[in-house]
Amino acid sequence: MTILAWIIMGAVIGGILCALFGMYFLVRSIFQSKKLKKLPQRPPKNKKKRKRWKAAQIKLKKQRKKSVVFAVLLLIVAAGSGGAAGYTSYYQSINLSSDDSALIVRSYYLLRDFQEELEKAADQTEDQAASQQNIRYLATTLAAYSTKKASTLNTKEGQSTLNRYYSALSELGVNATRVSNNFYGSSELVAEFQVDIEKAITHEAGAFEYFKVNQSALEEEGASEDE
Repeated sequence: MTILAWIIMGAVIGGILCALFGMYFLVRSIFQSKKLKKLPQRPPKNKKKRKRWKAAQIKLKKQRKKSVVFAVLLLIVAAGSGGAAGYTSYYQSINLSSDDSALIVRSYYLLRDFQEELEKAADQTEDQAASQQNIRYLATTLAAYSTKKASTLNTKEGQSTLNRYYSALSELGVNATRVSNNFYGSSELVAEFQVDIEKAITHEAGAFEYFKVNQSALEEEGASEDE
């Protein structure tokens, strides 16, 4: 469970508890008001009885005041907790979870590296062990996206956008794994996979736009690592 999910759960539970206690003190203040009404409207003539009447009236008024204050404060906290839970849930629904964020960043570089390795392979006449190993590794890593699913805390549209992207990546990886030894010197095969890569990049662009991912930052980071 993510940190935001824990925050949402904590805020919801806290809000419910505060609301229950707030209602308890509110009901208590009502009963205390009823007790006040049951007291004689005029003070008794007997000095001792008048003293007890006054003490009982003061005590009930203080208790009622405290109950009302506690009820108001707890209900305000409950409303605040509910608002915080609602906002956090909304924030999570339109932003990437930490897992999805990591997956998207990794796939961004995987796609570009895979594309670059295929371009190199198209110009080679003989298999090169290192290059072949790179292609196989990149292909199997992309294929592993078949097990990835978008966070259910996202909106339905957000989940659909991410899952289409993950599906495109996994399909690309699975297909490439099957023919990983056939790319060398085969510009036609590489061209076919370049089309599939562009399709995956199109889904990537949709995910980036929906979740407001800063692609320029990823490009700069990738460029600095290459230097």
